[in-house]
Amino acid sequence: MKPADTSHPKRRRSIRRKDERLLRNQINRYNQLFHIGQLITSEMGFDHLFEVIVEQTKEVMASERCSVFLIDEPELNLTAFVSTDLKRNEIVLPKTAGVAGWVFNNKIPLIVSDAYTDSRFYQGIDEKTGFKTRNILCVPLVNRENKCIGTLQALNKISGDFIQDDKEIMLHLANYVTIALENSNLYEKLKASDKAKQKVINHLSHELKTPLAIIGSMFKLIEKKIMAANDRSLEKIVARGKRNVNRLTQLQEKVDDIIMERPIVEKTGILDIIEDAVSLVEELDDNTAGQYADVIKSIKDRIVSIFKVEEIRIEPIRLDDFLIKILNRKLPSNNRTYPEIISQIEKGLTISMDSGVLEKVLVGLLKNAIENTPDEGRITISAQPIENQICVEIQDDGIGITEEHQKNIFGGFLPTQHTEWYASKNHYDFNAGGVGLDLLRIKMFSERYDFGVAFESTRCQYIPLDTDLCPGKISDCEHINNRSGCLESGGSVFSVTFPRI
Repeated sequence: MKPADTSHPKRRRSIRRKDERLLRNQINRYNQLFHIGQLITSEMGFDHLFEVIVEQTKEVMASERCSVFLIDEPELNLTAFVSTDLKRNEIVLPKTAGVAGWVFNNKIPLIVSDAYTDSRFYQGIDEKTGFKTRNILCVPLVNRENKCIGTLQALNKISGDFIQDDKEIMLHLANYVTIALENSNLYEKLKASDKAKQKVINHLSHELKTPLAIIGSMFKLIEKKIMAANDRSLEKIVARGKRNVNRLTQLQEKVDDIIMERPIVEKTGILDIIEDAVSLVEELDDNTAGQYADVIKSIKDRIVSIFKVEEIRIEPIRLDDFLIKILNRKLPSNNRTYPEIISQIEKGLTISMDSGVLEKVLVGLLKNAIENTPDEGRITISAQPIENQICVEIQDDGIGITEEHQKNIFGGFLPTQHTEWYASKNHYDFNAGGVGLDLLRIKMFSERYDFGVAFESTRCQYIPLDTDLCPGKISDCEHINNRSGCLESGGSVFSVTFPRI
């Protein structure tokens, strides 16, 4: 075949106009792509982001449908977070299935011109939606760490088949989508953190009210008795105590102001209160006498226990002996049937640690396990060497921790109960609540003394939300028929790893 004659002026003009038209179309398309990139990357809300991605991809690719598949947390399945006519999570594929699975695993864009003749095509989605897929353009969503987080698909080009130019445009679009998804994911994590902090503030405000009212009443009673007895020796101490109670009450009111979004008149630092408490301790001495000596001593001992920094002494510790002593301690009765505690502790394991720190770590984890395991439940304590480390695990077959709480479990001041359900309980009571100080302290110890701490948790399937309540006793649970049903429904494992000596 002879090559086309381009020497004739009319043919040259025709070719030039065609090239100009293609160039204009390409410029317009890239301008459109730039505009879409701005829209996508400026959207932070997770749900609305996907709507924007789907609609804008359909427009720029001139396709009938669009799908976004993302890899799940365990990295086992691809989930269609948005696929036209589908709700989130209605379609879940193994990460190796379908065209999306092939593109995800190979990180290579793919054009399929005839879907039903391609062995990689998964027909189940069409069967579920009633949509007939003719052709597909699928590209990977690869982040800055070169990790694929999912795929972006355009389905059924309105005019003809997808071509290489479409693939180039789609790859550029995928860059915007990946950035937007990661920004949105970060934004969702920040929102979860803010929600946890709001819950903390709410809980702390609730916690402060009752003890402050009691302590305030105590000081009023003490003051009346001092005046009646005409004993002026304790007036200065009582006055200072009342002053600090007032400051704590003001702090509690400020917390309420924050919760209710009321304006705060003045700012008072917590350090000011701490300094006043320390000053109060310094003013108390061993010469305090009279009928109020025991009360003053109790206040003093409590404040000293909070602020005193004891001397740290690192020494070799036989871990099996240490753990047995902790397990043999008598727990308060608390009118409950404590969970069964099983020990699987290898003998002869030695670590180098301060005994006081180690006791606080292990007792804190055991207490946490007991408070989160219902009566008739089970807790397993194990210690064994793993390579050049020694690992202590405290596993409870309790209610487990919700995914939202797992993100902030070592952040401290994290109530394990929903604030509306909170009621003050004794230590070691089931679902005793609290604000997570034990776990915060353990995390701080781990960073200071160079040992590892980690956890895994599965929330009980019958009470998936933190507002759902467990009856606190296996035989009282309406969801199960026997003890094994509870033991298999959820639980947590906290592990602490120490260097082996």
